[in-house]
Amino acid sequence: MFWIRLVCAALGTALSVLYLLMLARGRKYQDITANLESFENRDLCNAGFAMQEIPALALRGKLGKQLRVQADLLYGSTYQEYYARLYYARALSVTVLLAAVLLLASSLLNGSTLVLLLLAAAIAVAGIWISQISEMKKTVDRRREACLNEFPNVISKLALLVSSGMILFQAWSAVAESREGEIYDLMRRACQDVGNGMSESDAYYRFGVLSDCQDIRKFSSMLVQSLEKGGSELTMFLMQQSKELWSQKRQRALQEGDAAAAKLLVPTVLMLAGIMLIILSAVFMSMTLAF
Repeated sequence: MFWIRLVCAALGTALSVLYLLMLARGRKYQDITANLESFENRDLCNAGFAMQEIPALALRGKLGKQLRVQADLLYGSTYQEYYARLYYARALSVTVLLAAVLLLASSLLNGSTLVLLLLAAAIAVAGIWISQISEMKKTVDRRREACLNEFPNVISKLALLVSSGMILFQAWSAVAESREGEIYDLMRRACQDVGNGMSESDAYYRFGVLSDCQDIRKFSSMLVQSLEKGGSELTMFLMQQSKELWSQKRQRALQEGDAAAAKLLVPTVLMLAGIMLIILSAVFMSMTLAF
């Protein structure tokens, strides 16, 4: 146990020194994070940015590609690199700090308590790393689900407005301003793109890409194709899409209900088993007293 404690103390001290050095070196990044008032633990990011200067800890490979794609979906290509490195910096900083604290705490213990704390530390460090590094992915997933749930309503409104004689972009703008929500934010972003000089077709296509939803991306591609053909069948296309999407939404609702029922089956069985055990225990106790 002495050698384990010594190794924990050495590793904890090394990580602590590394973190303090990176914290001091990271002061030059204060201006980069100064305006991120709503970003959680932004003060820890400076050390993470400094850590990325170490070649072994630089953002690259598969993880770098994933974070850049997620940052592009959430913040746009202009800020893609910045936010990818920002989230990575926070993950690095929080993980190193937590590992240093837990290793130093482990070096003060002995016996089975030391082993248990080391196991808990390994689980905690892995958990905090996964949680921090996957935060953007969780945000993208939540936005995808929100967009998919509201998508049938959006297409129904578009179909109604276009069929009443309104041109597509006017109908799109009216629907975008009608409510608050993830998909309406993306629609308003498409309107801003058109206002900044992007073509309608490109704006609608980018709307589908940013939603990160296969059904919405398919719709946007078909919408662009319809516009390229002159838009003569646009009303029929929107009406057909509306019917299909509502049918798909009903099917998803049924599937989600079945999944929820399946999840409730396990606790129900456990409760039933517990009740049966209580009844059988009472029966056996009464039989024992009778004899």
